[in-house]
Amino acid sequence: MNFEANRLNMHDAVKNVARIAPAHSHSEVLNGILVECNDDTGEIYMTATNHEVSIQQKIIATVQQSGAMLINSRLLVGMMEKLDSEFVTLSAENLHLLKVTGGRCIYQINCMSPKSYPKPIMPFPEESVIMSGICSLAKRTVFAVGSDERNLAMQCVQVKLKNNAVHAAACDGNRMMLIKDAAESTDEREFLLPGRALQLLASISKDDDVFEVGDIGNDVVFVRGDMIFTIRKLNTGTFVDTTNLVKGIKPEYTAIVDVGKMKEALGIVAVSALAGNVRVPVNMLFSNGEIIMRCNGDYSVGSSTVPATISKDTPETGFFYDVSALLKPFQVVVGRVKIELDSKGYMIIKTRSEVYCQGPVRPPVKQEKPSKDDKRAKGAKDMNEVA
Repeated sequence: MNFEANRLNMHDAVKNVARIAPAHSHSEVLNGILVECNDDTGEIYMTATNHEVSIQQKIIATVQQSGAMLINSRLLVGMMEKLDSEFVTLSAENLHLLKVTGGRCIYQINCMSPKSYPKPIMPFPEESVIMSGICSLAKRTVFAVGSDERNLAMQCVQVKLKNNAVHAAACDGNRMMLIKDAAESTDEREFLLPGRALQLLASISKDDDVFEVGDIGNDVVFVRGDMIFTIRKLNTGTFVDTTNLVKGIKPEYTAIVDVGKMKEALGIVAVSALAGNVRVPVNMLFSNGEIIMRCNGDYSVGSSTVPATISKDTPETGFFYDVSALLKPFQVVVGRVKIELDSKGYMIIKTRSEVYCQGPVRPPVKQEKPSKDDKRAKGAKDMNEVA
């Protein structure tokens, strides 16, 4: 194998592929990147897999001799970062020793046999639909996927393409995020994509990237000109019926509020809620044209108000929510939102393209501090028992 490539192009491609290669797999070959070059086409292919997702990225280079090498992903990324030359040469006379040259610097590293690599099949889908906005979709949904190993479907984002729109949903049992974005494709498709895998794809993509998406056998395939990315489909478990869940919440109190002001107010009370050893829920109520949020933490008391258009005041006791979960939707939506609460405190946050649902939590239990007389009585009792 012998080729010369632009170092920055090589570096960008290697960084993307290395995100997929597990850093500390029990199988050493999975820690590597399979690099293949073709002297007929001048193409370099870099492949990595962790069995759940796989990637193959292509760059164009000057190829002197076709060949393949299996190179440790961290070493390859590190070398491309350290070299400061415009071009880099990778050459090998055998399958186990690679020479990397850039300017006056030369690396020589031991490699594994490319024959040992479980190279994934990366087919091009015969039937595909067009998708874009992958980064935005992942940002607005992945935070709401579940982590329960007993329910694999809840660890996924449900993606549906229908009626010239992309519908996506994520749910962890206590909160749910639904989004709807315009799409170019008129075909109807449905995918259940693991949240981790979707986040990986977003991390190596731009929001305006256009993908051809299709399902082949057990994989969902994303194709973007220079890259093929496959995600293993989930074949077990059923996703929740999001439509009926939303319909089951009957709003009784509504408030229209600015997202930026709401996020700022939540950040203030979150300091008190998260400061102690035990997470303290935040109390929320609607009253006199304001959303009031309060928290009595172990070390501090926090409160904040936000002006809002209120339809009806809530009871003075309000409702209690996990502030960490409640902060998430306000970090990904913009503009103004409508907050709806039912009589039990179940919440819906709506924009034109998002619907977020979150359930309430129980109020914190107040533990009464013993009085001085109680302490003295207990102390005397303890002394008598010792005597």
